Formats: sequence, structure tokens, C-alpha cells
Amino acid sequence: MVALTQLLLNARDALSAQSFGIGVTGQNVTNVNTTGYVRRDANLATRVGGGVVAVGIRRAADQFLDRRWFAATGASGSASEREGQLSGVESLFADAQGTGLGDAISGVFDAFQTLSQNPSDPTARQGVLDKAAHLTTRLNDTANAIAERRQELLQKAQAAVAEVNAKASEVAQLNRQIAAAEARGEDASDLIDQRNQLILGISSLVDVRTFQDGNGDPVLQAAGTTLVEGDVAATFSLDLAADGSLRLWAQSSGPPATEVTAGLSGGKLAGLKEVRDTDLVELGDRVDQLAWDVASAINTAHAAGFGLDGVGGRVLFALPPSASGAARQIAVDPTLLGHPDRVAASSSAATVPGGSDNAVALAGLADDLVASGGTRTASEAWADVVGDFGTRLARARDTAETRSGVLAQTEAMRQSESGVSLDEEMVNLTKFQHAYDASAKVLATVDELMRELIDKVGR
Repeated sequence: MVALTQLLLNARDALSAQSFGIGVTGQNVTNVNTTGYVRRDANLATRVGGGVVAVGIRRAADQFLDRRWFAATGASGSASEREGQLSGVESLFADAQGTGLGDAISGVFDAFQTLSQNPSDPTARQGVLDKAAHLTTRLNDTANAIAERRQELLQKAQAAVAEVNAKASEVAQLNRQIAAAEARGEDASDLIDQRNQLILGISSLVDVRTFQDGNGDPVLQAAGTTLVEGDVAATFSLDLAADGSLRLWAQSSGPPATEVTAGLSGGKLAGLKEVRDTDLVELGDRVDQLAWDVASAINTAHAAGFGLDGVGGRVLFALPPSASGAARQIAVDPTLLGHPDRVAASSSAATVPGGSDNAVALAGLADDLVASGGTRTASEAWADVVGDFGTRLARARDTAETRSGVLAQTEAMRQSESGVSLDEEMVNLTKFQHAYDASAKVLATVDELMRELIDKVGR
């Protein structure tokens, strides 16, 4: 009788365990398309004395694959953001449409060439001023567009930091809920999935690293500093350094904040910073230097000539004291505005009004090495700027493509480990169903034996 009772208990426990397995499998099938869902495995164990029992659920997760997933997401996020932002700047180099800086520079020299053929023609003289004004407008527009783009990227970076802080706070709250659920012996798989999705969101914004401290508490690091530890989250903030570059700060429970800019290496935030503080700054500096070199060479040659009024020493362009900010500040000199007669076409006062030697010299500057420290012509220097940008964009696209491939490979590896396969779940469902049916038959058989035994004892 005792043996039959034990068999009955074993069959009961087996029914419960197989039913648990069927439920877990059904949950996997239901969530096959749920973003961030990690496959669950029913954890069944043999009980001492015989029988099988359900002891819990195991998430089919690999923490090392998760770390690689987060790292690859951050690297891809940085590269794709840089590629996208540089693509948006490409319109500044619209030489193919005849509206770029290269055409504007050539237009000034062409206007001097036209003037050299008829130095007393007021239309030709006005043409010089118009082309000079067009060049300054193009330089101003280009420099302003770069400055405006940098301001936009600052705002995007601030929004990214705010998003990181919000997600970090949610991760800390989930850590608290997970710890409480596990302390009660409850399954926290859904909460852990939610946390991983939040960490993935953070990794798309900034580089992250996850691990557990000596006490087993989860730790999330970002930009080389601790962002979340257990249920406590730090906060990031942004400001500008003296040179206008972005600085990233981290603050825990109290002041002072710590600068962590040097630790920023991935995610959207790193991409934004690289474009804003490296690519656009270097591009702006080169445009400034080009504006300064070309305008200074023209000013020197123009000051050596004389206008129709016999006065010399005038410059064509107003410039700042140095190349810094030249493209944004350059303008046609106010003393020449509305006075085409003051354009210096003659090389001496004695040859006015028919002299054109100075106009010829000014037109010849197109072929002189006036830029890049006296090593390039104006057109060559502009071609260098365009070429440098094109190289940056091409490299950014290659990097984005490579890192996207690495991310896809990492996601595939993780999906193979943690994703739901309907074929495998169908096999599991069949296995649990057959085991359930077998347990039910054992239960029915034991029940029948016990009835027969009771009948015989009762007689």
C-alpha cells in the first residue's frame, strides 16, 4: 500500500512538472515575435526517492554574448550616427550644380579677367564687386551652416544624455524589482528582459559594459564610469569647454561631478561628438584658412593698384585679424561698396583710366600658389577641402557598414542561443505532452490497483 501511495504521489508530481513544461513552451511560442524576449527552459529535476518535479525557469541567456551585443550596438550606433551626420553636410559642397565655393572663387578671377579687357567699363567694374560679394556670401553661408550644424548637434547630444539618464533610472528601478522578486522565490525573467532592452537602448546612445560586483549586484558602466549599481543610478550632463567642444560629466549621489569625456567611445553620443568637435571643426578651419589666403592675396594685389580716381592702397575684402573666423566674417570692403570706380585695374595713377596691368595681375592670381602656405592655387586648395571631406565620408560609410555587419553577426549568435525556434518548441511540446500522457496513465493504473486492493481487503 505504501509503494502504491508513493507511485501515486510520483505520478501527481510528474503531471504537475510536465504541465509546467507545457506552459513554459507555450509562453515561448506566444512570444516568438516579441522584441527582446529570451527563450525560457523549464527546469525539471529528479526528486530524491523518485519522481520528477519542476524547480523553476531558466532564461536561455549568455551573459558574454549579451556583453558583446551591447558593445557591438554601441560601436555600430557611433559609426552610423557619424555617417548620417556627415551625409547631411555633403550639400555644402555643391560644386556639381555650379553653386559651390569653387565656382564662386573662379568667378572673382574671371571678373578681373573681363575687367582687364576693358578697364574703363563701369559694367565690368561692377561685375568685380558682384562676384566678390557672391564669394563672401558663399563663404558666410558655408561657415554659418557649419556653425548651425554644430549647434544642432549640441542639442541632439543633450537630448541623448537626457534619454540615457531616463533609461538608467528605469534600469535601477528594475534592479530593485528583480531583487525583490527573486527574494520571494518568484520568476523575474520578464523583468530581466525589460532591463536588457533598456540597457540595449542605452548602448545605442553610449558605450556600455555590464557585470556583477562582489555582492552579486548588477553594475552598468558607461563612458568608463559607473552609471547604475544595484538600484542606484548616476546622471550624465553636458557642457562646453573653453574651445567650444562637448564635455561629458557624471554625477552620483552628490557633488562634485566627474568629467568622463575621455571615456566616451561608442553610441550615438560618441558619433555626435566626433562629427561636431572633430570633423566640422577641421572642416571649418580649412574653409577659414582658404578664405583668409585667397582674400589676403587679392587684397595685397588690389592695394598695389589704382582706381579711376587715381587713389591706391584700397583692399577688396574686409577681413578679421587672423584666419580664425575669416569665412564667417569676410565681406566686401565698405569703401568699395557702391563705388565700382574704385576697383584698382591700373598699376599706376598715370595709366588711369585705360590701364589694366593690375587687373591682369589680379586675374593671374587664379594660377598662383596663394593658398595652403604658398603650396596650392585657390582652386587646388578648395579641391583639397572637398577631397578631405569626401575621404571622411567614405571612411565613415565603410566603418558604419563594417560595424553594422559585426552587429548583425552578434545578433545572429545571440538569437541562436536565446531566440525562440518554433521547430524546437514543437519538439519540446510533443516531449512534454507525451510525458504528461505517460504520467496520466501511471496515475490511472495506480488508481485502478488501489481500487482492486481496497476491494480485496474489504472482502
